[in-house]
Amino acid sequence: MITRELLSSVEETLAPLQVEWVIIGLAYTCVALSDGSCGLAATLNEKSDCQAFHRAATLVGSPALDLARGLLSTDPLLSALGLATVNATLVTRLPSQQLPSQSVAPLDALVVSKNDVVGLVGYIGPLIRPLRERAEKLLVFERNPTKRLPGVLPDWATELELPRCDVVFISGTAFINKTIDHLLELSSGRVAVVGPSTPMWPELLHLKGVVGLFGAKVRSPEAALRTIAEGGGTKALFRDGVDKIALISPTLPVATHKSSNDCDVSCSI
Repeated sequence: MITRELLSSVEETLAPLQVEWVIIGLAYTCVALSDGSCGLAATLNEKSDCQAFHRAATLVGSPALDLARGLLSTDPLLSALGLATVNATLVTRLPSQQLPSQSVAPLDALVVSKNDVVGLVGYIGPLIRPLRERAEKLLVFERNPTKRLPGVLPDWATELELPRCDVVFISGTAFINKTIDHLLELSSGRVAVVGPSTPMWPELLHLKGVVGLFGAKVRSPEAALRTIAEGGGTKALFRDGVDKIALISPTLPVATHKSSNDCDVSCSI
Protein backbone atom coordinates (compact mmCIF):
# COMPACT_ATOMS: atom_id res chain seq x y z
CA MET A 1 0.00 0.00 0.00
CA ILE A 2 1.57 3.26 -1.16
CA THR A 3 0.24 5.38 1.71
CA ARG A 4 1.68 2.93 4.24
CA GLU A 5 5.09 3.07 2.55
CA LEU A 6 4.88 6.86 2.40
CA LEU A 7 4.21 7.07 6.12
CA SER A 8 7.05 4.66 6.90
CA SER A 9 9.47 6.85 4.96
CA VAL A 10 8.96 9.82 7.31
CA GLU A 11 8.42 8.13 10.69
CA GLU A 12 12.00 8.64 11.86
CA THR A 13 11.95 12.32 10.90
CA LEU A 14 8.60 12.94 12.59
CA ALA A 15 9.31 11.00 15.80
CA PRO A 16 10.89 13.89 17.79
CA LEU A 17 8.48 16.58 16.55
CA GLN A 18 5.27 18.01 17.99
CA VAL A 19 2.25 19.66 16.38
CA GLU A 20 2.45 23.46 16.69
CA TRP A 21 -0.95 24.28 15.24
CA VAL A 22 -3.68 22.92 13.00
CA ILE A 23 -6.22 24.61 10.76
CA ILE A 24 -9.06 22.67 9.11
CA GLY A 25 -10.49 25.05 6.51
CA LEU A 26 -13.24 24.81 3.94
CA ALA A 27 -10.86 23.85 1.12
CA TYR A 28 -7.60 22.92 2.82
CA THR A 29 -6.15 21.52 6.01
CA CYS A 30 -2.83 22.89 7.24
CA VAL A 31 -0.45 21.47 9.86
CA ALA A 32 2.61 23.25 11.30
CA LEU A 33 5.27 21.33 13.22
CA SER A 34 7.75 22.23 15.95
CA ASP A 35 10.69 22.37 13.51
CA GLY A 36 9.01 25.21 11.58
CA SER A 37 7.78 23.05 8.70
CA CYS A 38 4.24 23.31 7.40
CA GLY A 39 2.18 21.09 5.10
CA LEU A 40 -1.12 21.13 3.22
CA ALA A 41 -3.80 18.69 2.16
CA ALA A 42 -7.28 19.15 0.76
CA THR A 43 -10.12 19.01 3.28
CA LEU A 44 -12.32 16.06 2.31
CA ASN A 45 -15.25 15.88 4.69
CA GLU A 46 -17.67 13.45 3.08
CA LYS A 47 -20.10 13.39 5.99
CA SER A 48 -23.54 14.76 5.21
CA ASP A 49 -24.36 15.70 8.81
CA CYS A 50 -22.94 18.59 10.83
CA GLN A 51 -20.99 16.57 13.36
CA ALA A 52 -18.03 18.31 15.00
CA PHE A 53 -14.55 16.85 14.61
CA HIS A 54 -14.14 14.41 17.47
CA ARG A 55 -10.47 15.26 18.11
CA ALA A 56 -10.92 19.01 18.29
CA ALA A 57 -8.80 20.79 20.97
CA THR A 58 -6.50 17.74 21.36
CA LEU A 59 -4.10 18.13 18.43
CA VAL A 60 -1.83 21.07 19.28
CA GLY A 61 1.14 19.81 21.29
CA SER A 62 0.52 16.19 20.36
CA PRO A 63 3.26 14.03 18.77
CA ALA A 64 3.55 14.74 15.06
CA LEU A 65 3.92 11.06 14.29
CA ASP A 66 0.58 10.28 15.93
CA LEU A 67 -1.14 12.84 13.71
CA ALA A 68 0.68 11.56 10.62
CA ARG A 69 -0.64 8.06 11.27
CA GLY A 70 -4.09 9.41 10.53
CA LEU A 71 -3.09 9.03 6.87
CA LEU A 72 -4.03 5.37 7.24
CA SER A 73 -7.45 6.19 8.71
CA THR A 74 -10.77 5.72 6.95
CA ASP A 75 -11.90 9.07 8.39
CA PRO A 76 -11.36 11.69 5.64
CA LEU A 77 -10.45 14.47 8.09
CA LEU A 78 -7.94 12.35 9.99
CA SER A 79 -6.50 11.22 6.67
CA ALA A 80 -6.18 14.83 5.46
CA LEU A 81 -4.46 15.80 8.72
CA GLY A 82 -2.12 12.85 8.31
CA LEU A 83 -1.21 13.79 4.75
CA ALA A 84 -0.66 17.45 5.67
CA THR A 85 1.70 16.33 8.45
CA VAL A 86 3.61 14.05 6.09
CA ASN A 87 3.78 16.79 3.45
CA ALA A 88 5.22 19.21 6.00
CA THR A 89 8.29 17.11 6.51
CA LEU A 90 8.72 15.78 2.95
CA VAL A 91 9.62 19.16 1.45
CA THR A 92 12.19 19.91 4.17
CA ARG A 93 14.01 16.65 3.38
CA LEU A 94 14.57 17.52 -0.27
CA PRO A 95 17.77 19.31 -1.33
CA SER A 96 17.04 22.81 -2.60
CA GLN A 97 18.16 21.87 -6.11
CA GLN A 98 15.29 19.39 -6.24
CA LEU A 99 12.70 22.09 -5.67
CA PRO A 100 12.36 24.05 -8.90
CA SER A 101 9.49 26.47 -9.28
CA GLN A 102 6.72 25.12 -11.46
CA SER A 103 7.90 26.99 -14.57
CA VAL A 104 6.69 24.14 -16.77
CA ALA A 105 3.00 23.26 -16.69
CA PRO A 106 1.96 19.64 -16.12
CA LEU A 107 0.59 19.56 -19.69
CA ASP A 108 3.96 20.60 -21.09
CA ALA A 109 5.94 18.26 -18.85
CA LEU A 110 3.91 15.26 -20.00
CA VAL A 111 4.01 16.46 -23.62
CA VAL A 112 0.26 16.16 -24.19
CA SER A 113 -0.48 16.07 -27.92
CA LYS A 114 -3.37 15.67 -30.37
CA ASN A 115 -2.66 11.95 -30.49
CA ASP A 116 -3.36 11.44 -26.78
CA VAL A 117 -6.42 10.25 -24.92
CA VAL A 118 -6.11 11.96 -21.53
CA GLY A 119 -7.65 10.88 -18.23
CA LEU A 120 -8.19 13.47 -15.50
CA VAL A 121 -9.02 11.95 -12.11
CA GLY A 122 -10.85 14.73 -10.29
CA TYR A 123 -12.59 17.70 -11.89
CA ILE A 124 -9.64 20.10 -11.99
CA GLY A 125 -11.23 23.13 -13.60
CA PRO A 126 -8.16 25.03 -14.85
CA LEU A 127 -6.89 21.96 -16.71
CA ILE A 128 -10.14 21.18 -18.55
CA ARG A 129 -9.99 23.69 -21.40
CA PRO A 130 -6.24 23.39 -22.16
CA LEU A 131 -6.49 19.59 -22.16
CA ARG A 132 -9.50 19.60 -24.47
CA GLU A 133 -7.62 21.88 -26.84
CA ARG A 134 -4.45 19.77 -26.87
CA ALA A 135 -5.62 16.18 -26.59
CA GLU A 136 -7.51 13.96 -28.99
CA LYS A 137 -9.99 13.21 -26.19
CA LEU A 138 -10.36 14.15 -22.53
CA LEU A 139 -12.09 11.89 -20.01
CA VAL A 140 -12.79 13.41 -16.59
CA PHE A 141 -13.55 11.11 -13.65
CA GLU A 142 -15.38 12.73 -10.74
CA ARG A 143 -16.70 11.11 -7.55
CA ASN A 144 -19.79 13.31 -7.30
CA PRO A 145 -20.36 14.93 -10.70
CA THR A 146 -22.82 17.79 -10.23
CA LYS A 147 -23.21 18.54 -13.92
CA ARG A 148 -23.78 16.23 -16.85
CA LEU A 149 -21.05 17.63 -19.08
CA PRO A 150 -19.49 15.96 -22.12
CA GLY A 151 -16.62 13.72 -21.09
CA VAL A 152 -17.37 13.92 -17.34
CA LEU A 153 -17.83 10.41 -15.96
CA PRO A 154 -18.46 8.96 -12.50
CA ASP A 155 -15.33 7.81 -10.73
CA TRP A 156 -16.21 4.12 -11.13
CA ALA A 157 -15.77 4.56 -14.88
CA THR A 158 -11.99 4.52 -14.31
CA GLU A 159 -12.28 0.72 -14.34
CA LEU A 160 -13.45 0.85 -17.95
CA GLU A 161 -11.71 3.89 -19.40
CA LEU A 162 -8.44 4.63 -17.57
CA PRO A 163 -6.46 1.74 -19.12
CA ARG A 164 -6.84 3.26 -22.60
CA CYS A 165 -5.57 6.71 -21.59
CA ASP A 166 -2.15 7.71 -22.93
CA VAL A 167 -1.72 10.37 -20.23
CA VAL A 168 -3.29 10.46 -16.76
CA PHE A 169 -3.45 13.33 -14.29
CA ILE A 170 -4.36 12.25 -10.75
CA SER A 171 -5.33 14.66 -7.99
CA GLY A 172 -3.19 14.41 -4.87
CA THR A 173 -6.41 13.78 -2.95
CA ALA A 174 -6.11 10.16 -4.13
CA PHE A 175 -3.73 9.69 -1.18
CA ILE A 176 -6.45 10.85 1.20
CA ASN A 177 -9.23 8.60 -0.11
CA LYS A 178 -6.81 5.67 -0.63
CA THR A 179 -7.50 5.26 -4.35
CA ILE A 180 -3.93 5.95 -5.50
CA ASP A 181 -2.85 2.29 -5.60
CA HIS A 182 -5.72 1.16 -7.79
CA LEU A 183 -5.55 4.21 -10.05
CA LEU A 184 -1.90 3.46 -10.80
CA GLU A 185 -2.75 -0.19 -11.41
CA LEU A 186 -5.35 0.87 -13.98
CA SER A 187 -3.09 3.42 -15.69
CA SER A 188 -0.95 2.30 -18.62
CA GLY A 189 0.34 5.67 -19.85
CA ARG A 190 2.32 8.61 -18.49
CA VAL A 191 1.08 9.70 -15.05
CA ALA A 192 1.36 12.97 -13.12
CA VAL A 193 0.10 13.62 -9.60
CA VAL A 194 -1.03 17.24 -9.24
CA GLY A 195 -2.17 19.76 -6.65
CA PRO A 196 -1.13 20.99 -3.18
CA SER A 197 -2.06 17.63 -1.62
CA THR A 198 0.60 15.88 -3.71
CA PRO A 199 3.34 14.25 -1.57
CA MET A 200 6.72 15.46 -2.89
CA TRP A 201 8.26 12.05 -2.34
CA PRO A 202 10.89 11.19 -4.98
CA GLU A 203 10.22 7.47 -4.59
CA LEU A 204 6.83 8.00 -6.25
CA LEU A 205 8.70 8.61 -9.51
CA HIS A 206 9.77 4.95 -9.41
CA LEU A 207 6.19 3.70 -9.41
CA LYS A 208 4.43 2.46 -12.52
CA GLY A 209 4.04 5.26 -15.04
CA VAL A 210 4.61 8.18 -12.64
CA VAL A 211 6.78 10.80 -14.34
CA GLY A 212 5.83 14.03 -12.56
CA LEU A 213 4.80 15.38 -9.16
CA PHE A 214 3.32 18.89 -9.10
CA GLY A 215 2.75 20.08 -5.55
CA ALA A 216 3.28 22.93 -3.13
CA LYS A 217 5.75 24.27 -0.58
CA VAL A 218 4.59 26.55 2.23
CA ARG A 219 6.94 29.56 2.21
CA SER A 220 5.10 31.55 4.89
CA PRO A 221 3.17 29.46 7.44
CA GLU A 222 1.54 32.59 8.85
CA ALA A 223 0.16 33.61 5.45
CA ALA A 224 -1.03 30.07 4.71
CA LEU A 225 -2.72 29.90 8.12
CA ARG A 226 -4.56 33.15 7.52
CA THR A 227 -5.73 32.16 4.05
CA ILE A 228 -7.00 28.75 5.12
CA ALA A 229 -8.62 30.08 8.30
CA GLU A 230 -10.55 32.57 6.14
CA GLY A 231 -11.81 29.82 3.84
CA GLY A 232 -9.37 30.41 0.97
CA GLY A 233 -8.50 27.91 -1.73
CA THR A 234 -5.59 27.25 -4.05
CA LYS A 235 -5.56 30.55 -5.91
CA ALA A 236 -5.43 32.50 -2.66
CA LEU A 237 -2.69 30.26 -1.25
CA PHE A 238 -0.47 30.66 -4.29
CA ARG A 239 -0.94 34.44 -4.19
CA ASP A 240 0.62 34.67 -0.74
CA GLY A 241 2.64 32.19 1.26
CA VAL A 242 2.72 29.06 -0.92
CA ASP A 243 4.92 28.24 -3.93
CA LYS A 244 4.35 25.72 -6.70
CA ILE A 245 7.05 23.08 -6.93
CA ALA A 246 7.64 20.11 -9.21
CA LEU A 247 9.62 16.89 -9.32
CA ILE A 248 9.94 15.46 -12.81
CA SER A 249 11.45 12.13 -13.82
CA PRO A 250 14.83 12.57 -15.55
CA THR A 251 13.64 10.07 -18.17
CA LEU A 252 10.91 12.45 -19.33
CA PRO A 253 11.70 14.88 -22.16
CA VAL A 254 10.31 18.18 -20.86
CA ALA A 255 9.05 20.86 -23.24
CA THR A 256 11.10 24.04 -23.06
CA HIS A 257 8.28 26.59 -23.37
CA LYS A 258 6.91 28.07 -20.17
CA SER A 259 3.44 27.41 -18.88
CA SER A 260 0.60 29.74 -19.69
CA ASN A 261 -1.81 31.03 -17.07
CA ASP A 262 -4.46 28.79 -18.63
CA CYS A 263 -2.54 25.74 -17.46
CA ASP A 264 -2.04 26.77 -13.85
CA VAL A 265 -3.25 24.12 -11.43
CA SER A 266 -5.28 26.49 -9.32
CA CYS A 267 -8.19 24.72 -7.75
CA SER A 268 -8.69 22.59 -4.66
CA ILE A 269 -6.93 19.38 -5.68
